[in-house]
Amino acid sequence: MKDKMIREAKSNIAIGIGLVALDVIMNGDKAFKPLYFVGGSCGNVMAILAYMDWQTFPVARLANNDATKIILKEFKQNHVNTELVSVTNDGSTPIIIHRVLKDKAGKPKHRFEFRDPETGKYLPSYKPVLASAIPDIVDKKPSAKVLYLDRITRSSVELAKECKSSGGVVFLEPSSIREEKIFNECLSYCDIIKFSSERIPNYKQLYKKPRVALEIETLGEKGLNFRTIYDTNWSYLPAYKISNVFDAAGAGDWCSSGVIHRLLSSGSFEKNLSKDILIEAMNFGQLLGSLNCLFLGARGLMFANSFSDLLEEIQKDNAQDIIDEFEKRILKADVKPTRYVSNRSLNTISDLL
Repeated sequence: MKDKMIREAKSNIAIGIGLVALDVIMNGDKAFKPLYFVGGSCGNVMAILAYMDWQTFPVARLANNDATKIILKEFKQNHVNTELVSVTNDGSTPIIIHRVLKDKAGKPKHRFEFRDPETGKYLPSYKPVLASAIPDIVDKKPSAKVLYLDRITRSSVELAKECKSSGGVVFLEPSSIREEKIFNECLSYCDIIKFSSERIPNYKQLYKKPRVALEIETLGEKGLNFRTIYDTNWSYLPAYKISNVFDAAGAGDWCSSGVIHRLLSSGSFEKNLSKDILIEAMNFGQLLGSLNCLFLGARGLMFANSFSDLLEEIQKDNAQDIIDEFEKRILKADVKPTRYVSNRSLNTISDLL
């Protein structure tokens, strides 16, 4: 048996298993060079928590190609540990085109595309980590405060089971309920579930009572609902107002990361389930998600501000005033929502494969 990784530098450790992808950001302007960034909910949450000074370990099964090289390079730049990422010929590196456009009224909108715009062929999609690889991953992984998962597969359920038995908190963010049997099995190991009312509209009908310690239902621009095993009635928190949304991608990942950071970075999870602490954590997550909507890309906020500077501003003012102040700065060009340069020179999407 291999020795487990020993890391004492940071006490806050998070492991994530699920969608790690390459986001290709495009718009309708031919002069705009595509931008390439780590994407997928798991990839984003691991990068955002690293930005918050957590030690993070994504678990993924990627292909041996240029898309993976870009992902690993950015993970390294953002201090994300990639020791649990496998790179093999039978892996797959999902590529998602994130096209930022404007509607007829001039309002920003975005859509995700899964075909190569040059050839029309489907781009690589997600392949789960093999269940047979989990024992080796368990042997290698550090002891974590939290396991984040956004895909329910046999391998992610087995890792959730192990994390739960080791005293970690399991945070599930599913995109759907495809198979109720494995979904319910996964819930039995979870402490937090966060789901979109748009993606899983029947959750409240399926589960009249809480199945896990904390349940969060997101409502898009309307805010969110939450309930706990101690207070089974749903509580509503409105979203913050944003006058000039630039790109809404990634807002949910920032919210998840903010909730994880506030509830798990200090104190026990059980003690942090009081309503006052939960409201503060939810509002913190929603604030981060709102601020990121002012920037381009799923993690634009982290490229424009250090986390320590961001926390300093948050402590000085109330949340809505902070959003209003950021909007004013962007309008004055003190902070630019497109503060990027193209980070890769490629002729076509096919060059990534």
